[in-house]
Amino acid sequence: MSSLSQQVMQTYRELVDEINQDVARLRKEYGGVPCPSDCFKCCLNTSTIPISEVEARDLKVGLDALPLSIRHHIRQKAQNTIKVLEAEGFSPDEMVKDSGMEAIQVIKGKSYGECPMLIGGVCSVYEHRPVICRVWGYPINNGSELACCKKTFIGQRRNYKPIEYAEYWRRCRKLSESLGADKKTPNCYLVVKLLEE
Repeated sequence: MSSLSQQVMQTYRELVDEINQDVARLRKEYGGVPCPSDCFKCCLNTSTIPISEVEARDLKVGLDALPLSIRHHIRQKAQNTIKVLEAEGFSPDEMVKDSGMEAIQVIKGKSYGECPMLIGGVCSVYEHRPVICRVWGYPINNGSELACCKKTFIGQRRNYKPIEYAEYWRRCRKLSESLGADKKTPNCYLVVKLLEE
């Protein structure tokens, strides 16, 4: 890894630490974790969400640490999703344009719609998950509205200072651009690429 890449990844880890502190602030104000311990609904329809280059490089660290059999399972899940999406005429570039929202309608509620890294209701790369996965469940400012999971902070979202997701995402994008990557990649395509490297 070049010194520029190392510096960028160090800056990304510092950003993740900042996000973790912001999440901890909200947990403390709320009085605990707002998500039910057995809930993973936010992972069910995320196989097309775009992921930035800097997040991808961190994600690769988590994937590479997994046993070969788990990596193979994750890759199979992602490839199955890609087959369905391509049969419906979707391409990675089209999915990035609308954050994968139109494509997800094709696979919503199906097993191949869930994040490929979700294994038995558990994130297999939890410590290396993308930024949106770190903040979802908490009130977030996404740049156009206050967003939040429908199962958390019900009737209380406006009572808390939201996580500035739009700003965190802007910084991820800038870090990715410094690595020479200005494009995002849909989750399922990214996972296959990372597991082939």
